[in-house]
Amino acid sequence: MAGRKRVGGDAFERRAKAYGAFAVRGATTAAFAHLLNVKKVRVQDEAPAGSATSQREEDKITVTINPELLECGVCLGPLIPPLFQCTRGHISCSECCTDGALDYECLMCREPETATRCRVMERVLDGLSVPCAFRELGCAEMVPYAETRAHAASCAHAPCHCAVAGCDGYDGGASLRDHVELDHPEVRRTRVSPGRPAALGMRAGEEARVVRLIGAGRAAEFLLVVGREVPSGRTLSVVRLTNEPLDDEEFKYKIEVVGESGVLSLSGQAEGVERLTKPYQASAFLFVPEAIWHSSPEDVPVSIELK
Repeated sequence: MAGRKRVGGDAFERRAKAYGAFAVRGATTAAFAHLLNVKKVRVQDEAPAGSATSQREEDKITVTINPELLECGVCLGPLIPPLFQCTRGHISCSECCTDGALDYECLMCREPETATRCRVMERVLDGLSVPCAFRELGCAEMVPYAETRAHAASCAHAPCHCAVAGCDGYDGGASLRDHVELDHPEVRRTRVSPGRPAALGMRAGEEARVVRLIGAGRAAEFLLVVGREVPSGRTLSVVRLTNEPLDDEEFKYKIEVVGESGVLSLSGQAEGVERLTKPYQASAFLFVPEAIWHSSPEDVPVSIELK
């Protein structure tokens, strides 16, 4: 399937041997755990004795499992139900096997096989919780296995990216606004009023500028980002810095750069950003050629209007 990474060579053979432990059809969950050589560590017994809840809690155990056994042997992605196995017990995720296929080529057997649902493995994964991938950064959550990717994308302790060029990012917990405030004292600050264009007097070496909008009952903070990703020039983009993930207040901006041959301009609605869990990529930007950007190195003719 397009976009899925196939495994070959030694890695493929290693996965095939690991998944040999799954080659028992119709096995019970207990027998499956035995095949995985899972070691029981402790039995949880925190609920009052005699209750139905207590019985369920006593049935829960903490185990250690080789993480490779929880990966699809074909694409190395997580085993997310529905799961399928061939007659020899090789398990693959749904994206590497057509649901309900009667005839398909098992990518581990390398020959035509019949696919069936592997419900025993689905039951195991359904009851499996794992520590957050960012536990060393402070997250103590135990996450249902099928939700690990979604949790990692929103975890408050996940490492964050910064929009300022040259910054390697920071450990999770703080917002981008707080990070810029605390870790980028070199970024200059400018205060503007709503609906009034303001000349920023930027220097050619600046990577960003914090713009604070105050007045007419409105207050917000923006980051004007100077990008170098486009050859022969700079890009200018705007994000609104917020400490509230659900803050959906709307603000509009207009950037202008004056050159000898005219005015470059970009207008739009500022996107609110609390934290960047992925590298910053502007949804819209204004391209400024090098000739204009360096025409006045100590006072680049950039202005901004916010409202």
